[in-house]
Amino acid sequence: MTPMIPVIIMSINYSHDIATALLAVSGAFLWMLSSLYPPEASSHVERYFVAAYQGITRIAKLSLFWILAAGVPRIVFYTQYEWSDAAGNLQVVAIIIKHVVMFLLVGTGLFYWHKLAKRIKQLQLKHG
Repeated sequence: MTPMIPVIIMSINYSHDIATALLAVSGAFLWMLSSLYPPEASSHVERYFVAAYQGITRIAKLSLFWILAAGVPRIVFYTQYEWSDAAGNLQVVAIIIKHVVMFLLVGTGLFYWHKLAKRIKQLQLKHG
């Protein structure tokens, strides 16, 4: 294995974490945007809301894609690059718990994202 391969694998692993953070921030921002949306918004505010939603959605989709794509090499090379002998087999339990929590968060985010998408479609139909 060339010396660059381990650097590439570690970079992919770190980028997986960054993509996870971007997805979480995107979800939080969409939730905040939705909760702060005024009931009697002007046409300008509605267009801004739609544009913000579309931009954040692009980031969230790319993040989710990268989490899945970068997760494959992370799983394959986990024991080589991230396994901690000090934590032993207990880290497997910790990883399972972490992923259960993350799946619940992503699932909740997808639920609210879908709900928000309905509002966006109504606004898009309104403004053409």
